[in-house]
Amino acid sequence: MPRTFLLYFLALGFLAKAQNAEKFDAIFNKTFMEVAQNNFNKALENADSLYQISETPYFKTKSLMLTATLYQQSGDLNQSIAYALKSEKIITETTNYTWITRVYGFLATQYRLLGLFTESKKYGDLAFETAKKIEDKSRISTVAMILQELAIREFDQKNYKAAIRYLNEAKSYLKEVQQNQAYLIAQNEQWLGDCYVRLNEFENALKYFQSSRKIYCDLPDNYVKGLIFDGMAFSYLSKEEFGLAKIYLDSAKAIADQSNYLELKNRVLNTSEAYYLATKDLENISLTKQEKDAISNQIDDKKLLFVDGLLAKINQENTVIKEEVHFKTRILFVSIALLICALAYFIFYRIQQQKNINRIKKIITELELKNIVYKETRLEDLTSLQSEESSLEAEIPQEPTFMMNPETEEKLIQKLEDFESTTLFTENAISLSSLAIYCETNTKYLSYIINTYKKQDFYNYINELRINYIINQLNQNPLYRKYKIATLAEEAGFSSQNKFATVFKKVTSISPSVFIKYLEEEKIELNA
Repeated sequence: MPRTFLLYFLALGFLAKAQNAEKFDAIFNKTFMEVAQNNFNKALENADSLYQISETPYFKTKSLMLTATLYQQSGDLNQSIAYALKSEKIITETTNYTWITRVYGFLATQYRLLGLFTESKKYGDLAFETAKKIEDKSRISTVAMILQELAIREFDQKNYKAAIRYLNEAKSYLKEVQQNQAYLIAQNEQWLGDCYVRLNEFENALKYFQSSRKIYCDLPDNYVKGLIFDGMAFSYLSKEEFGLAKIYLDSAKAIADQSNYLELKNRVLNTSEAYYLATKDLENISLTKQEKDAISNQIDDKKLLFVDGLLAKINQENTVIKEEVHFKTRILFVSIALLICALAYFIFYRIQQQKNINRIKKIITELELKNIVYKETRLEDLTSLQSEESSLEAEIPQEPTFMMNPETEEKLIQKLEDFESTTLFTENAISLSSLAIYCETNTKYLSYIINTYKKQDFYNYINELRINYIINQLNQNPLYRKYKIATLAEEAGFSSQNKFATVFKKVTSISPSVFIKYLEEEKIELNA
């Protein structure tokens, strides 16, 4: 479910009666629904033009919030919050409680996305209190908006059934909204579909996505339609209906490619990666990973940009305060700066945590693909090696220092594959000599095969097999996650806990305890 500007868009329905208001809203709606999808810069120009011609706080706020929303879609939360705060200063000078509520709600949502939960709660409480003062028909849509915000909070906490209850309640209010009803209900249905996807109830998910698509059919292609198609693609993919999944995935890609909405792009890339993994399209898996990493970095960078800007602003204010106020006030602002630093550290920690999760998923995916890739490339490597040896023999007539015929190489490679399918490498007594006996060869030949085809020496080859074995056990058998590190080390065949931890981090770049923690929290499974 996209966590976006819930508390803002419902205001599109409240049109003024004057002719200039109708023209204003016509440009406003076209900019948001159509222009923003295809020409982001033009949409920003339109929003700025609307602000320039606005004469009342209502129209000024509405145009500023359009700009804030456009920047939010592009992932630029720094600019998004800046424009929303400007709107807050203007609209809070009036008694337009409907728009005051929406501005507060928009800010609550943005701060929640950044992980600044104290600020988010502050504006959420303001929105709730202000909503009580609304007396006209707009109260209906405001209640729906608040219910949707509550649903998204439950969704973020993985309470999907609670989120569904709030969304169903919101839908009953949206049926009474006059303007933009189709868009609002379609978006609500799309969120319901997302909830059922998280519950692995894909038939129910498809029912709501299809309902959303039907309601949305005559509306322009924008991020909501892209999310609908993406949800349908993922649902069909989960049902292993790859043909239908590809059709809707292509439709979602077409919209995402034209959009500046980074969250949509990220979701479509995640679904694409899952599709290519399911269909074993190795080339596109690699390309999609690169695109997804680039988008994720953009999202992370823009979040950190906001935090950096906020810290810079606080530091600047502190400098001015030191020159103007007494010691007690200076202490207060220093405390605020420390609080912001703590929040910034928390956001940085969450971003690093997500990168670790992505690294874990990558490790598990690579283990899945290892056998496929290895079988396809092993014979090719052997042929290439033979060709190189033949070439060298033709160019250098001297006798080589080491020779092994292809039949022997092939036999030893097969023996190593058989060995890898066992758990013999977890035995403490395993050595090059004992493995040579198992492979019915000598240590010289065996070392040559391991160095040439495994690109490692014997020591690192055995250690990597042990680590991969433990990773598979941790991923496939939740009971292993409850074992102590020392027990896992012994199970893998290491002589000590420290040695196991050192090798584990060398292979995965993550400590065993962190790896287990993320498996527990994220429920990562080998076939996910």
